Amino acid sequence: MMRDTPTLDHYLCDQDEIDRRLAAIDPRAYDKSRNHLEGAVTWLSPFLTHGIIDTSTIAAALLARRQPQDCYRLLFELAWREYFHRVWQLHTDAIFEDMRQSQLGVEDTALPTAITQSATGIKVLDRCLEHLQSEGLIHNHARLWLAGVICNMARTHWHEPARWFHYHLLDGDLASNTLSWQWVAGTFSHKKYVANQANINQFSSVREQGTWLDVPYEDFEDFPIPQALAERTDWQVAEALPADLDSLLPGKPVGVLDGSVAIFSLWQLDPTWQPDVSRRILFIDTLWHRQWPMSDKRWQLIGHWADRLNLEIRHGTVDELRQATEHAEVVRREYPACHAWPGRVEQRRWLYPMPEQPFNSFSRFWKQVRGSVGL
Repeated sequence: MMRDTPTLDHYLCDQDEIDRRLAAIDPRAYDKSRNHLEGAVTWLSPFLTHGIIDTSTIAAALLARRQPQDCYRLLFELAWREYFHRVWQLHTDAIFEDMRQSQLGVEDTALPTAITQSATGIKVLDRCLEHLQSEGLIHNHARLWLAGVICNMARTHWHEPARWFHYHLLDGDLASNTLSWQWVAGTFSHKKYVANQANINQFSSVREQGTWLDVPYEDFEDFPIPQALAERTDWQVAEALPADLDSLLPGKPVGVLDGSVAIFSLWQLDPTWQPDVSRRILFIDTLWHRQWPMSDKRWQLIGHWADRLNLEIRHGTVDELRQATEHAEVVRREYPACHAWPGRVEQRRWLYPMPEQPFNSFSRFWKQVRGSVGL
């Protein structure tokens, strides 16, 4: 079941290898099989999360050799990513709280111990959890299954599980991860998401029966917390900050920066951005990353690409960054997590324009932007 799921080494590559993977995408195979754990998914999301490529890069590679309609599903899914980021732009840090309504039926905020120990009793879910914690990767459909189990069957508030996933994921995108969890939990959608054993069996190579999930959907109307999920754990993680991980991501305090300075964030490691600026800094906001810590593997990925871009790595608070660049000519790219950083702001590249009319759902967003890619 997991044989096609990559490991960290898959992402410690170079730009030429990314270009080869882009050229190898089969959008029709993606359309037909993306929901299956062994389907023809791209596994490009860690590159997207860290800005090494962007949605427009993927679309350009597709549309250079295919008609838009042949690429519909992939272009549609790329729109979901941009939709989540537009919501973050518009609502800022409100996305880290219940967005539209409170989560109903919550009985605990702590993760079920079975989740952290990969011991739910559902074979597919446990294998996916093992790979998440060992390699930082998990199929999108499995993320939905697990979020449904944690939020709506274990009746856990979405925030701490989302933070736990973000810690482990190589592609832990703050907007996509957070708002996807809220969509499952019903705080960013009209109803909660659940899946039973038959659904899991349908989209995996496992045919398991007799589990606590092997029930018809109508049983979820009044579903008691399964015994397998009853025990809770207070998730604790050591602060995975570069200041403490010099062997993974050597850095130093921000110090004083002068002259022309391009400030990169770990979410925007674009090899093509500001190649001629004399000082190119990867700044790590230590306060932010204490709030949203990340695994050692994630820092290894960031360190690999920072090295390929020949970036100086500095860490500190945003106030320290302001003081350090007081006499510098600073440029940075727009990103909600960096809104308080100093400098002239350049806009990110987007595949889809900001809709002209308000949108309170993905469908309204998609209706307004799909024409920009010929759909």
